[in-house]
Amino acid sequence: MNFFSRLKNGPEDPVVEGLVKHIADDNGIDVRHDSRCADMLTDAVRTACSHARAMIDELGEPYVLDRKNAMGIALGPILFDSRKEGLDALRNSSRLKAVFADPNVRECDFLLTMHRHEYVVFGIEMAGDMIRRDVMQNAVEFSDHNFAAAAPSLGELRDILTRNVVLFLADLAPERRRRDEAVRKELHESEVLLKAQLETLDAALKQNRPFSAPTSLRDKIAQGSREMADLTHRLESLPQKLDPGQCLAEIRAILLAPQDHVRIEQVEMRVGDFGVKSDTGTFIRFHECVLADKEHLAVFLASLDRDNAAYVWPELADAGKKD
Repeated sequence: MNFFSRLKNGPEDPVVEGLVKHIADDNGIDVRHDSRCADMLTDAVRTACSHARAMIDELGEPYVLDRKNAMGIALGPILFDSRKEGLDALRNSSRLKAVFADPNVRECDFLLTMHRHEYVVFGIEMAGDMIRRDVMQNAVEFSDHNFAAAAPSLGELRDILTRNVVLFLADLAPERRRRDEAVRKELHESEVLLKAQLETLDAALKQNRPFSAPTSLRDKIAQGSREMADLTHRLESLPQKLDPGQCLAEIRAILLAPQDHVRIEQVEMRVGDFGVKSDTGTFIRFHECVLADKEHLAVFLASLDRDNAAYVWPELADAGKKD
């Protein structure tokens, strides 16, 4: 019997169910035989899924890419250096093209992520009839374009993005433990090397009479002893390896407060030629996903139908004719 059937809330959301199994398997949490663990993890995953879906809703409806309309506005000089660069990025996206491999798919919804960089340039500006040169200006550019997810419907894309967000959250606690283990390993290696050095120094000290040993040798031994004490203290201060119960508690703490670790922010600006921010530039509004208060990813939700996909990938049109 599926362990989810024991939950009080009736049939489980398949996305939640899949995530619970994934997180439990990755972290050695026994949700199949321990109903309490199953309920606790499911409750936390459900909360995180709600937050993720609310974030996705904030992105609004996908921007419809159509070569007959102002496609250049979306993929041209704002997000890419040129319209051609935007089209080339689409052509090079195997993830988007794979969606249209199914001849029955009529549309692809996708998420484009980028890093936004702002920097200072020196340019010119008009002051009445006069041209001012070497004026300090703020410019913006987008880089590291990545078609992060794609699906044949917005609902399926929404599920993919929800899974990605929740797995990112669930991995924050294990990531901290992995960092601790990496530090622990590094400290142990340093401890082994330091012990070998101290043994060598002790051997050198024994070859000298206590009162005739060089001061530099005694200083090195004293310094090595202090370093060994510091290493021991740092090792003891590291968290011990968690059992599955402690692991579940850490993951739950993050999943139950997802807004503390990932959120969506709206950004507005006007951008002119060469990416220079200007009061008279093109108005753009986009969203950024803030990940663990460290990384800011500009996110752009868009859709492409099969007709426009055939323009991007002519072989799709040829395949359709053969069918």
